[in-house]
Amino acid sequence: MTMFLDPYAAMGLTENPFQVHALSADEKGKRLMVGRDDELMAVAQRLHKHGKITCLDGHVGVGKTSLVNVAAFNCFQAYLAGKTPQLLIPSIHSYQLRKDGNVDQFCTEVFQGVAQTLLEYRTHLNAYDTSHLPLPQLEAWLNSPVVEHLTTISKGGATFGLPGVGSVNLGSDRNASKQINQSSGFSQNGFEALVKKWLDEIFAKQGNGGVVCVIDNIELLETGTAARRMLEALRDKLFNVNGIRWVFCGANGVIHSLAASPRLTAYLSTPILNIKNIDAKSIDLLLRARLNEFSTDPERAEDDLPITLDDLKFLYRIVNSNLRDLLGLADEFCEYCAQAGTPLRRKESKHDKFNKWLERATTERYDALSSRVSKNAWAVLDVAMSPLFDGTFGAADYSSFNQNSTIPFEKGTFGKWLRELVKLGLLSKSFDEDLGEEEPIDRDVFTVTAKGALVHYARRKKHENYSVVPEADWMRRVNY
Repeated sequence: MTMFLDPYAAMGLTENPFQVHALSADEKGKRLMVGRDDELMAVAQRLHKHGKITCLDGHVGVGKTSLVNVAAFNCFQAYLAGKTPQLLIPSIHSYQLRKDGNVDQFCTEVFQGVAQTLLEYRTHLNAYDTSHLPLPQLEAWLNSPVVEHLTTISKGGATFGLPGVGSVNLGSDRNASKQINQSSGFSQNGFEALVKKWLDEIFAKQGNGGVVCVIDNIELLETGTAARRMLEALRDKLFNVNGIRWVFCGANGVIHSLAASPRLTAYLSTPILNIKNIDAKSIDLLLRARLNEFSTDPERAEDDLPITLDDLKFLYRIVNSNLRDLLGLADEFCEYCAQAGTPLRRKESKHDKFNKWLERATTERYDALSSRVSKNAWAVLDVAMSPLFDGTFGAADYSSFNQNSTIPFEKGTFGKWLRELVKLGLLSKSFDEDLGEEEPIDRDVFTVTAKGALVHYARRKKHENYSVVPEADWMRRVNY
């Protein structure tokens, strides 16, 4: 009989240390958050600003949601410790806008999630002795007459259903059933009114805190205009509700686009927090924190892992310093090693195995695209990865591209090649304002994706990045 075993269990790990989902708002998430002390403080300070929406912008996979979750948990702990008069409670759900989304449906999801959060954290507080704490919000929260009503209609305090609402996606990893509440006389408006009443009882004084709710991945609406329209429609329905603190997270400049809306500007906390990639110097600490968290024998965890921390740091640079892609590729490599069946113990053996896998993995990605990208479009990618731009550039940088490429190209076709690389996922583009194909693109900002960086690595190994002038070859500084 063939046995299928978890490769990480064979390494003495209780969980996959390269999981890419957002860190949770709890002690575990706090332990795994490494290299973000300054950003955690900045987000926590913004969360305490009553009447203002905290805004985070940064590349996809940089860790914005994890940052908010842990910062909100820190705020909750600070309240229990008497270090702040504001009670901030991390929502157990995050929310996503949909292009074809209904405003009323989204509001329903939010009020369901807020009620679930208050009930779950109410149970969570049973582990704390809060009797000696002079915290007025807690008394209103724990002793509210609304609780019994909500607990009854939710059939256990975990799920809320509304007549006519059969499937509600709360954007959470938690397993909650989506039963429809058939209680007579209980309408959507009645449910929302009940939740608002509970929030008012807890946060009787405006500014004394709220449930921290995140609207995540706003870039999925595809354009800044679509994002603004959707959020403007939600402004009066949600953003003025007492007892909810909002956070907007987005990539590719979409959050900066929101700041241009006259209907939203007064609500946004500025300047917008631009979340950068974690410093490469922190990758060691971050990965060791994960190994310590999930290993049954932390002293042996690093030895049992088939990839060295040095190779992981190198891979981090290869993928243009994207943490999510680093973790995903590390998991891919570990699966590759597990299929071989022979554990790797010696550092030299691990390094050799990694180099063979990296060459194969990057070459496969490149070969799959090589015939679909024109020679001049490859020149754009090669120059974009030079030290001149370090993977990020503006469409207005056309002249610099031309000066640093051995292959001349016309400005009129520059935009065509950029769109070609974006379509194939080699570049990501900042949000436009619904410009047509023939409109100027000078305002657009582009970033080489991890996929683009891996493909560029393959081109460099094959000595095919001949389009870059020698002084602009960033890979010359790397020893192989």
